Amino acid sequence: MNAPAPLDADPILPMPPQIIHPSREVADLAEAVEREFDRDEPETFWRCEDAFRTLLASGFAANALRDELQTIVDDPARIGDWQPNQLMVLRGRSYALSVALFETPRRYIHTTPFYGMYAPLGTQPLHYDRYRLPANYRNELFDPSLRLEPAGSGVVRAGDVLQLWSREYAYDFHVEQPVLVAKLTTAPFHTLEWLFSKDSLRAWQANDSELSSTQLRVAAYLLGRLAHQSSLEPLQTMTTHPHHAVRWAAIQAIGRLSRTEALAQLERAQNDPHPHIRRAAAKTLRQLESRT
Repeated sequence: MNAPAPLDADPILPMPPQIIHPSREVADLAEAVEREFDRDEPETFWRCEDAFRTLLASGFAANALRDELQTIVDDPARIGDWQPNQLMVLRGRSYALSVALFETPRRYIHTTPFYGMYAPLGTQPLHYDRYRLPANYRNELFDPSLRLEPAGSGVVRAGDVLQLWSREYAYDFHVEQPVLVAKLTTAPFHTLEWLFSKDSLRAWQANDSELSSTQLRVAAYLLGRLAHQSSLEPLQTMTTHPHHAVRWAAIQAIGRLSRTEALAQLERAQNDPHPHIRRAAAKTLRQLESRT
């Protein structure tokens, strides 16, 4: 057993933001966001707009892209912090800065499970339609009967910043020509990203808002298929995950490892905070009882 730390030991401090393409301007933005943004009060994110505008005026995007290109030329084996059509410039504990290429329109209208500020770079403006989310919209409870309500259109030009009010609206961006966009976004505060049909404006499907949730669900599925008893403990831990889909994936996987533990988890799941889990657990228990 490790000895306890002395009472005057330094406290454990949070990790500093990861500045992937270091520059004084990006470091200044990171400092401003760390100071102004309280992730427990999402509205404080808008206090960071002045710092974001200052960064935009510095030409940081060209510098970050140039530095990334030079790094790849110097080391062809390097894999940078890229997502599809997007270069990450800064990652904080609860926010990120990136440069994205809006190249083609999306097939569906997506909700944004985070707050964001978008600013077009260069000469091409960013056109968008805005839609009001239904009054009875609850992100964690997907309902295909819900419809969006049109709430106007707009255009964001070079030097402008679009605030994404994601608790109230969904946005659809028009892309006739590729647009380079600087994005300052919070971490997701909703578990799901909803997709709505552009024709009917009805809800079509919902996806995980964070890649880690999808990875956990896939991991649970694979562990269940492998059915090795060493997987039981980590799967039990996953049954308390904040995302209901991860919890249910873990319970399903446990069913392939231990009938006794699966029954216990299903009994507990009948009191799960999410109604989909409660209904699925009750239905599964009824099916199991009918086979005995």
